[in-house]
Amino acid sequence: MSDAHRTGTTPVLATPDELFVKIADVSDCQSCGTPGLLLVRFRNSWKNQTGNDVPGIRETLLCPQCSLRGSAAAELIALFSVDEKMSTENVSVFGGLVAAWVESLRQERVDEELLAAEHDLWLRGEL
Repeated sequence: MSDAHRTGTTPVLATPDELFVKIADVSDCQSCGTPGLLLVRFRNSWKNQTGNDVPGIRETLLCPQCSLRGSAAAELIALFSVDEKMSTENVSVFGGLVAAWVESLRQERVDEELLAAEHDLWLRGEL
């Protein structure tokens, strides 16, 4: 465990492929209140209106209820249902599933039509 983990400070992600994975003391899902299984932090970028990359860091909670829609998340959730604690026997499987889930998160894009519709509902006071 590094000093950053012991002191509770946020570790710096030095490379684009580096991940920070937290499996202890994970917060509850903000959408449904279910206890989260793990939290992952990773470098992420998106294109702004001019087409330029905007670099940032994304943090996502794996929720056993809300995250089920993605197949990569579903496989990771299934591992937690079988093996509640990480051990030397399942750490490589766990790492591969986390990497696949993060890659699926990197591929997600905003549904512009849905966003516009929800914005319209919000402006009308219906959301």
